[in-house]
Amino acid sequence: MSRFTWAVLAALTLAGCAAAPRAPESGATPDPGTLRQWTASGRMAIAAGTDGGSGSFTWTQDYAETRLDLRGPLGTGAVQLIVTPGSLSLADGAGKTLDAEAARAELRSRLGADLPWDQLRYWMLGLADPSAAAVVQEADSAPWRVIEQSGWRLAYQSFAKVQGVNVPQRFSAERESVRVRVIVDTWSASPPSGEAPEARP
Repeated sequence: MSRFTWAVLAALTLAGCAAAPRAPESGATPDPGTLRQWTASGRMAIAAGTDGGSGSFTWTQDYAETRLDLRGPLGTGAVQLIVTPGSLSLADGAGKTLDAEAARAELRSRLGADLPWDQLRYWMLGLADPSAAAVVQEADSAPWRVIEQSGWRLAYQSFAKVQGVNVPQRFSAERESVRVRVIVDTWSASPPSGEAPEARP
C-alpha cells in the first residue's frame, strides 16, 4: 500500500477518533422491513492496493433503491450510483452514464476491486445481509460489533441512536487489499407512521 493511501486512511481515522467510541444504546436494532427510507451523509476513505482516496458521501435509501452520491474517493468530480436488486448504474461528473456490467467494470477500474453493492445497504445499518451466511459477534468494547460476510470483515467502532434504533457512526470494511473506512456525520430516517423524523443522532 502506498504512503499516499496510508495517509488517506490515517487522516480519516484521526478525524473519527476525535470523539470517544459510543456503544449501542438500549434500543431496537434497525429493521430493514420497517426502516425503508433513510439518509446518511459523512466521509469515507477507500484504499485498494496502491490506490486510494477520500471524500464525502450522501446515501439515500428509498425502499429497495439505493442512491449513493460520492465526491472525491472514486476519482475527479462527483459520482452517483443507483443500485436496485440486480441492477447498478453509474453517472460521473463528466456526464458519462454506464449500466450493468459496464458500470461494475468502471467501478472496479477506479477502486481496484469490486464491492458487494447489493449488501452495502444492510452493512450501513450495522446488519448482515439476511440473504447470505454471516458470522456476527458482539463485544463489550470497540469494535462493538464485527460482521464477517462474503469474505469481508466489518468492524463497528461507534453507534448513535436515531428514532429509537442504533445506527453506525463509524466503521470499517476490509477484504484482502481493499479497505474502506466510513464516518457518518448525519442520519435521518423517514418515520414509519407520520411522526417527525430525527435529523441527527
